Amino acid sequence: MSHKIWKRPENLILSQEYAGNQLIAKVSSEKGFSAIIDEYVYIYPENVENTFNIIPNSSEFIQGIGIDLGGGVGCISSTLAKRKNVEKIYCIELVEEAVTKCQPIVKQEILKEKDNKVISVVGDFDNLDLENNSIDFAVSWDSMHHSMDLIKTLKECKRVLKKNGIFIIVDRAHNNSTPDSEIERMLNIEYDADFLTKFYRPKGTILTRKENGEHEHRFFEWNKFFDASGFKLIDSVVIKTESDENRKLKNDNNMKEEFVNYNLGAFGNRKVAFVLKSI
Repeated sequence: MSHKIWKRPENLILSQEYAGNQLIAKVSSEKGFSAIIDEYVYIYPENVENTFNIIPNSSEFIQGIGIDLGGGVGCISSTLAKRKNVEKIYCIELVEEAVTKCQPIVKQEILKEKDNKVISVVGDFDNLDLENNSIDFAVSWDSMHHSMDLIKTLKECKRVLKKNGIFIIVDRAHNNSTPDSEIERMLNIEYDADFLTKFYRPKGTILTRKENGEHEHRFFEWNKFFDASGFKLIDSVVIKTESDENRKLKNDNNMKEEFVNYNLGAFGNRKVAFVLKSI
């Protein structure tokens, strides 16, 4: 499979986060499509589609030429590229093994003979090798919270989007009432032995969530990032897997909540979708 190579900062390639995702990509690719989804994405294509159908006006916004920032193994890009109104999507992923070993398998499984609608890119979402105002839409699934400088990342996305272009972020957010001490506690959690084994890390590795590239943003912080980068938040929704815990835990940002009967994967099996317009 051919792919493009864009600029990648060396410090990111040398990070613990990169090393971990590199391992997952290598091992899961040897097991095939289902293992790649189970170990890297945590959600299958049909439920990616179901989730985007919940996001207000996504079918209207996702058409033309798009970018998927932090696209991982290509599951999100490939699922959206099945839509007739999508011409192509640049799937930009930092981890080379995710692009070279996993994306060919995922693209072929989902898109079949139309797998060329997803253009695989080894690159960094802060350095997009695209012209200004050249992209119709952007998406990101569980990757924006990994940005080391979210305002910089958002501004780079805005640069390549056409005026009034749409950026749909599916990620996680904490309640505004979450104290700083709780944010720090979450970031300083050390991964346990089960996690290390599951994700192919050497036994005895000492690694915190912060060292693994995690960031924890509250709703008000996301809003500040959007304002500072020139995006207008035009819609949003909280989407959760049906469970007693998720029913009990309400957001304090006055956002509508929707419940689904499948696992959304990752943090708490709950997501927040932000729909942004480039202004």
